[in-house]
Amino acid sequence: MKKLIWPINLIVLKKINSTNQYAKKYIYNNKYNWMVIWTMNQTKGIGMDKNLWHTEERKNLTFSIVFKPIKTLHVKKIYIINLVISNAIHKTLSKCYNQNNKERIWIKWPNDIIINNKKIGGILIENSILSKTIHTIIVGVGLNVFQKQFKKKWNASSLKEIFNLNLDLDLLFHKIIYSFQKEYLFFTIYGEKFIRDYYINHLYLKDKTSIFYIYKTNHYISGTIRTITDQGFLVIESNKKLYFFYHKEIEFLILK
Repeated sequence: MKKLIWPINLIVLKKINSTNQYAKKYIYNNKYNWMVIWTMNQTKGIGMDKNLWHTEERKNLTFSIVFKPIKTLHVKKIYIINLVISNAIHKTLSKCYNQNNKERIWIKWPNDIIINNKKIGGILIENSILSKTIHTIIVGVGLNVFQKQFKKKWNASSLKEIFNLNLDLDLLFHKIIYSFQKEYLFFTIYGEKFIRDYYINHLYLKDKTSIFYIYKTNHYISGTIRTITDQGFLVIESNKKLYFFYHKEIEFLILK
């Protein structure tokens, strides 16, 4: 087991409604630069756009990381932490579970983990901002590991369902934390492009014709994901024109 790059204060809870909500009490705690809140029973986890993250007790990973940037991060670059944690989870799963399997692991913009067109993980990032710079970051992670029962509308699955391997929740948890710290260290050393390039190369449905629903116009378009901008906007090409979207402006519909 690899040693963490920065020491963390780990808080393990038997049961909590949301690790992100619990983590907020430590936003202005200066005693520790890195904290992790972990529970095996999260009852009301929140995902993107305030959607509930449904999870069965002791079958999945649900935790939040609280840390203060060691490199000044302007509010316009908030998206980069999303890329850092998405890359970290993708690299961990690809290394641990995808070496001898045909299933590809993808990052669905902005921050879902996808295998076999099924969602197996999601991320919720909340920030404390002072003077247009990010003071403290809370990264909430939900990862389906052993769970087998999912409602059809969730379009979800789990690592156990897909890979049918023996899994160790403790070891997987440690690997993701280490990978996140390592990826964040890469960002501080090599910069934003290094992080963006990996993310874009593993972007779900990139360069494939897909259908998207545009909330603002209440219309569907056929287009192709090309890249993301340096502020995190998704770039879609449709009818030889480029369109830019933020995460609350568009919905993916897979063209089968």
